[in-house]
Amino acid sequence: MSLTGNRLLVSFLIFSMLFFAVAQLVRQDAPVDSDARRDDASGRVPEVGDSAMQGTPVDSDVSAEAGGGSDAESSAGDDVLVTPASTTAAKRGNQLALGSYDLDEPGRQLKLPNRLREISGQAMLEGNRLLAHDDEKGTVVEIDYRDGSIVKSFELGGPRGFVADDLEGIAAVEGRLFLVSSTGRLYEFGEGADGETVPYRMYDTGVGKHHEIEGLAYDPDQRAMLLVSKNPRDRRQSDLIAIYRWSLDTRRLVEDGRILIEPSTLARRIGRNRFQPSGIERHPETGNYFVVAARQRAVAEITPQGAVLAVKELKAGRHRQAEGITFASDNTMVIADEGSGKRATLSFYPVAKGR
Repeated sequence: MSLTGNRLLVSFLIFSMLFFAVAQLVRQDAPVDSDARRDDASGRVPEVGDSAMQGTPVDSDVSAEAGGGSDAESSAGDDVLVTPASTTAAKRGNQLALGSYDLDEPGRQLKLPNRLREISGQAMLEGNRLLAHDDEKGTVVEIDYRDGSIVKSFELGGPRGFVADDLEGIAAVEGRLFLVSSTGRLYEFGEGADGETVPYRMYDTGVGKHHEIEGLAYDPDQRAMLLVSKNPRDRRQSDLIAIYRWSLDTRRLVEDGRILIEPSTLARRIGRNRFQPSGIERHPETGNYFVVAARQRAVAEITPQGAVLAVKELKAGRHRQAEGITFASDNTMVIADEGSGKRATLSFYPVAKGR
């Protein structure tokens, strides 16, 4: 080989070695592609909602039942596990929360007619048509949202006569209505005209042997009725607050659908020793559960997974005995108070400006 050929070969080898070295440096400094990260042995990236993520503790003060409606009870110290029945997002829409309401003073307050002195639960229909009920018989009343006057009333009745029970809550459900008793009996019926007697169907949920029920609401995301307890009847329950889910599809308690909450988780946030629910409603925007407590004059916000987000007190001078809670079409919070010897009231708390 000629001298010129040798020089060309040496130059080529030197250039190749330099090119290889530069390529290695560039490769080491290149950013790692996020799609290439793997967090498990299978080489797949776990996503929120996958079984790989389920079982994450939500709130250490809350525990879920092992079998809805069964005698098996969960320990109060257990963690809530996110199950397929409770994966609804805790926040949606414009992120309204309990803190979005100024509870120092209602926007307005209405005194109700004397016949509504024992008002208990309430439910809002489309067009801000407000329904309430008596606490000792199956009488449902429509209240004018603007002035508190009575629009109409009708009763639940049948071959066995009119319904007489310790009724604690009402809910509007896909064109039907439900009442709940303190023993967990559900009465399903249609809306009646003024003075009409409407037929009904009754379901015994079976929760009365465990808890005294104090409120009723409907969760459309899960197509389930929500029954909140006030006091335990079963000593094994200790002082736990329970929120039961009753399925519209199966007409039974939702398996693994119950939430148990230590009252101290709620009470300590307002400097109290106890928290005893008297009503429950699902917020139409966030899907969270708002629970009112008459004796403690307070409202709590709880996620569908059972995490306590906030607890706020109501003004004692404005609320004698808060028994019912609902929301208007503009998200105004409406709280109903029994008269306690005087006239019952409706208090309206609009969403505070700038919140």
